[in-house]
Amino acid sequence: MWLLQLKRLMVERDILIGLLIFGIFAMLADLLGDIGQRDLAAKVRLFGLLLLIGLVIFELVLRKKREPFAVPIMFTEITDRQKSRNMFNSYIQAAKLSRSANILEKLTQVKVHDLIIRLDRRNPRDSHYPQEWSDAWAELLREWQEIDRESIEEPLTTEGRCYHIFPNIILPLAFALGASVNFRRSLVLYHSQDEQYYNVFDLHNPREIIQGGDSTVKPPELLPSNLDTLPIKDKLILHIIISARHPENFQAHVDYQNAANVALSYRFDPNPTTNWIPYVKQIFQQAKPLIAQYREVEICLICPSVVAFALGMAFSRTPHLTVCHWFGSSKEYRPVFPLSQIEHQLPFS
Repeated sequence: MWLLQLKRLMVERDILIGLLIFGIFAMLADLLGDIGQRDLAAKVRLFGLLLLIGLVIFELVLRKKREPFAVPIMFTEITDRQKSRNMFNSYIQAAKLSRSANILEKLTQVKVHDLIIRLDRRNPRDSHYPQEWSDAWAELLREWQEIDRESIEEPLTTEGRCYHIFPNIILPLAFALGASVNFRRSLVLYHSQDEQYYNVFDLHNPREIIQGGDSTVKPPELLPSNLDTLPIKDKLILHIIISARHPENFQAHVDYQNAANVALSYRFDPNPTTNWIPYVKQIFQQAKPLIAQYREVEICLICPSVVAFALGMAFSRTPHLTVCHWFGSSKEYRPVFPLSQIEHQLPFS
């Protein structure tokens, strides 16, 4: 952030700074000449000249350095404004983004409270109707795109932007938001655990999330281990699990009998102080050839919401995929959001 402020200072005040240096050293040299200190006056003029040359070189070097501007955003289901603001303040303070939020407010039309994107309308958590899930997604996306449009003005476009996102939102909507942004923006994603906030996905290069597996972690456990035993079906129900507490349950999906059922599981909770990108890479690499074999794919998620967001990015260009939601009251998974909805008009393009 200091680099952005220094660049603004040089852009807005470079001529004034140059005139001050020239004027001060010229007058000092003239004064020394008037009192007979000609050798010292020459040295002062030389020093002033070198300082002006150094200023020009420094500005050229500074212009070539790029530091993407951090734009913090929190998606949340908390409708109480004070509670959501308290959470957001805790997040940006822990992530050291408070200054970024304040600078954004000064440089653009975006206010700090605009960076809290609440699901203000009816929460679809208990709804079986896909349209209500689509409406909720559209509401969240609209507010994000408004921030994106407002923050596109100078000087942020010169430096570029990187969204620092805390997705405190229900899994299908986190997945849908990740699929919406795809690889069109740089992102850093945060996970909350024990009232602490952790940067677990640093995606300044978003395509990294699909660029091959990562040997730093093992591939997820595959169930069934022998895919040749799968029944011949048009639909695949894929369970993706990153959790120490919740095992897969194929029978929990309302249509499990009419589909092939597969699970990719990490049966532990990842350490939040580590990089989580390798887990999503491994899941994507294992799932990609499997998904390509079916006309319909429905995904059931058991994972932190930040992982759901990253998985949405990875699987974003898979229009025949639908993400499911776990309905606790009836203890079942149902499809709620088809990715084909996003394909009609790609956001952030």
